[in-house]
Amino acid sequence: MATVVVYASYPIKRVIGEFEIEEILHEGLEALWKKTECYAGITKKRFLDYFENREKGYAIKVKETRIYNTPIPLNKLMVLCPPQSFTYL
Repeated sequence: MATVVVYASYPIKRVIGEFEIEEILHEGLEALWKKTECYAGITKKRFLDYFENREKGYAIKVKETRIYNTPIPLNKLMVLCPPQSFTYL
């Protein structure tokens, strides 16, 4: 079982929880949208813009979430800088 730790950036700047991965989806964009549209929190246009010039996309199906009662500063986890995994456009 894989777990993802969730870091909230500014203004919180803390680890706020984690979730277990149930499944990694890798599908054509229409099929992926149909499986994720109710949970995506974005419009289909934004989804398609995000995957522009791609035939397939990835999504993570979340199994279980845990929100920490007290968010954890990165220095308590011996991490010096926040993670950078993608860029907002």
